[in-house]
Amino acid sequence: MTREVTEAHYLHERHGLEAILRPPVPDPTALAWIPKRAELLVGTKAGEVHSVDPVLGTRLIYSDVGEPAAMQVHPDRERIIIVSRNGNWYQRTIKGQVIGEGRHEMMANIDCFWFGDFAVIVGDRVDSRLLIAIKDGEVKTRAKLPKGVSAFLHPEGRPLLARSVPMGLQVIPFGRGSSFPKAEGGTTGHRLRVSGHFVMGMTKTGVAIWGHEGGQPQSMRMPEVTAAAISADGRFMGLGTRTGAVALAVLDSPDKRARPDLVKAFEGAVTAAEFSTRGRWLATAAERVQLWSWEE
Repeated sequence: MTREVTEAHYLHERHGLEAILRPPVPDPTALAWIPKRAELLVGTKAGEVHSVDPVLGTRLIYSDVGEPAAMQVHPDRERIIIVSRNGNWYQRTIKGQVIGEGRHEMMANIDCFWFGDFAVIVGDRVDSRLLIAIKDGEVKTRAKLPKGVSAFLHPEGRPLLARSVPMGLQVIPFGRGSSFPKAEGGTTGHRLRVSGHFVMGMTKTGVAIWGHEGGQPQSMRMPEVTAAAISADGRFMGLGTRTGAVALAVLDSPDKRARPDLVKAFEGAVTAAEFSTRGRWLATAAERVQLWSWEE
């Protein structure tokens, strides 16, 4: 399969993104939508988590969770895993009940997701990657991963490991005895981020998108991408840049992927982007939070 590359064109006079709401939440650091609800959770530098409902408004849920780097709500809409930059993880209920908490050694590129009743967190240490699986507030698995490896879920729910090499994305099952095939040239410089059943690889010049099968990606040129997410149906990709621009690309439309809706939204770098699974909402974070909607 040949690599498909398209290039973004900067600020058009008209764009499809419509700014809907600016919640009064300062210094956001992490975003997580509650599944099948139009309700967004926002973690902040002050160690707070706020609930943002476009209709009902904003309320404070927690105020003692460090500085969240990543958060994910369980599909039951009752439990949440929060991974902070101060070296702690927190498993709680949305209503505030503490299920458990503990320490981690992750320093950067932190992600988290749910695998059944297990909360899985992955991030960079000084010399490797670390995966921690937590159930009912207790650590059940700690696994050292090579640098450049990320974990995500197959659409059927199986945990997978992935790494980007010059020949494309290698994907293997996560489990004892699994190992990546040898690859000439080692791993590439992509910073991998998981979004649903997709894997994105960000570089200084653009972003690559792979499905769960790996192989060669779709690629789009856009300089200084700092945040990205893919909608649950796989049709849309939201992007944020170091210069504060926000873009919406339609992945199944060559023209809209080559010329995505792009708008200057923030003064600082975009640090997070997340799609809702209900309705048509894209949340982005920089010095503040911005909720967007769009029409095709």
